[in-house]
Amino acid sequence: MGYDEHPVARVQSGSLDPLGVPRSLLRDAVFLRLMDRILRGEYRRGQRLRLDNLADDMHVSRTPVREALVPLEALRLVSVQRYVGVVIAQWSLDQMKERIRVTCTMLAEPPSVADATTERFDPFWIRDCMTEAGSFVELAAWLLRRAGSSVSADWVAAQRPVLDMFYTDDVALANGIDAVVDRRHRQGLVDAARAAAGREDLDECTRLVCELGGCLITLPDRFRAAVPA
Repeated sequence: MGYDEHPVARVQSGSLDPLGVPRSLLRDAVFLRLMDRILRGEYRRGQRLRLDNLADDMHVSRTPVREALVPLEALRLVSVQRYVGVVIAQWSLDQMKERIRVTCTMLAEPPSVADATTERFDPFWIRDCMTEAGSFVELAAWLLRRAGSSVSADWVAAQRPVLDMFYTDDVALANGIDAVVDRRHRQGLVDAARAAAGREDLDECTRLVCELGGCLITLPDRFRAAVPA
């Protein structure tokens, strides 16, 4: 079901809405709905939106919308400007690919700034990922933490919402990408990387995660090449 089939209850005051829904859940729901509409192109790049209109559209108060805009701005999907309102950023497919490319570069040469951890990989971290891109992020963040690159790991982990949603079938298709192409191969890489992480084979896990990143980066090019002129 789409997000529009589940209206978000209006928040009045305090930490709960009238039905007892925590405000943090409303903030997260609004965040996901806004990101979905941005990535699908329902909100055009450069479009200006008023906070009040967004709140009315989402059937919530201004507070969860304002809170949801903070991570969206950090992900460079919107810009909140005084006296102007919310402006949809000029995001691009290249920016999505660059997030993956930067992550692979970090994995190849981890910028160690702290002692390496001994944290074991928990398969539960990727259980609720919607796509292989989400699994890529979780595995890469773990590898960076193991290498002592906690700051880099935090940056990578913060990219999960946008990358995981961008590579879902319908959002990818809205951006001219056939995410079904080579999916079995990508899923195989995720399974193999998870197994390598489980047996603490960090070198093999890094190799597999970087290969997975490469598959995600080149996926759009394969699709465009397959489209008749």
